Amino acid sequence: MSRVVIRVRRSVVLLTAGVLALASVAPTAGCRKHSASEKSDSAAVPVRIAKVERRTLRPSFEVVGLVQADPKRLATVTAAASGLVERLEASEGTQIHQNDLILQLDERKARTDLDRAQAAFDRLVAKPRPEELVQARGTLAKMKSAHDLAAARLKKTQEVRAKTPELVPEVQFLEDQRNEQIAKAEMDAAQAQLDLLEKGPRAELRREAQVEVTAAKLQLEFCRVIAPISGQVVELKARVGQRADVGTLLATIIDTSEVVVQARVPGQYLGGLLQVIRGDGRRTLAEVRCPSFPDELFEAKSGWLGQQTEASTGDVPVKLHMPNPKGLLRVGMTVRVKVYGPAVEDLAIPEIAFTVNEEGHHIVTLVKDGKAAPTEIELAPEGGVEVRADGWVRVVKGLQEGDVVAVENGYALPEGTPVTVLPSKTPEPKQP
Repeated sequence: MSRVVIRVRRSVVLLTAGVLALASVAPTAGCRKHSASEKSDSAAVPVRIAKVERRTLRPSFEVVGLVQADPKRLATVTAAASGLVERLEASEGTQIHQNDLILQLDERKARTDLDRAQAAFDRLVAKPRPEELVQARGTLAKMKSAHDLAAARLKKTQEVRAKTPELVPEVQFLEDQRNEQIAKAEMDAAQAQLDLLEKGPRAELRREAQVEVTAAKLQLEFCRVIAPISGQVVELKARVGQRADVGTLLATIIDTSEVVVQARVPGQYLGGLLQVIRGDGRRTLAEVRCPSFPDELFEAKSGWLGQQTEASTGDVPVKLHMPNPKGLLRVGMTVRVKVYGPAVEDLAIPEIAFTVNEEGHHIVTLVKDGKAAPTEIELAPEGGVEVRADGWVRVVKGLQEGDVVAVENGYALPEGTPVTVLPSKTPEPKQP
């Protein structure tokens, strides 16, 4: 009897355990089905996208530049006359205007030379005094009378000799003839002297004397050393009492309202830069920023390329004319130069949209019907260069306008991978 009771109890325990096991299995199956559904939904990869669009890209590259003085705005002042420095009218750092006096040389010798030349000219062009004219006319009358007497004597001798040759010897006849010629020569000389007094000196003599006066005046002006341009006196070599010979360096003046920035352009950018330089000059050729003035932007609209490349690098020197109205850029400064190439209009995608695979090909992830489609693209024609600007890059093959590409989380997604589109990020405000 006791054995039967024990067996019944064991059966009840086993039945109860089976019921509990079934009860625990049913909820577990339901949970597994729900987890599979969740896994199916979570398999879609969230990506951000951008559209392939036609844009105008203006590529650029950055190089290091050096600020130089514009040759037209740099003046080296030297002495044009010899003399002692009498006084200084300007000092280093002074802002002066064109024709302002920088320094004065001792002008006493120059003034004396001018007075001497002027006196010689005045004497040459002065009209004759009345007494000189009276004297010249008297001399002419005297010489004329002597000539008339000699001529009459010669005539008488000729008449007598014609009738009675033996009364007038040959010697007498020749002497009378010579006297008449001498008298005529003296009369002509007196006439010429009177003509010179009345007409004055020849034009050539007047010009020669006038040139001497002009040269003396110029030497006197050279004693005043003036500024050939407006600008700042950055160096003053002269000192009071110093002797300055012709060619002695006295001062240096620089006008930095416009400067020249010199840089070196890599050879691969030469063609594009040459197009911009030969343009109409309305587009910005380059932008310059200086670490000393981070908030200032300097623009250059003109420049020129050198005709020789550097042997070691193949770079070509370029000089940019840079307006500097505030005078912030100083000669010798090192600056960052952003040089622009010609504008290109074509299909473009954000630079972050493509990757490079192991074979070196450019790959983007197209988003079509909610699925990923890796696609190979080309960024430049054969033998050409890539065009990038403002975070965008030109695409020449593989995409069409309006296509959608992943720009975030799309890297290396297999073909057909489900994707979901994340909202676009709100652009961050630009830093001032």
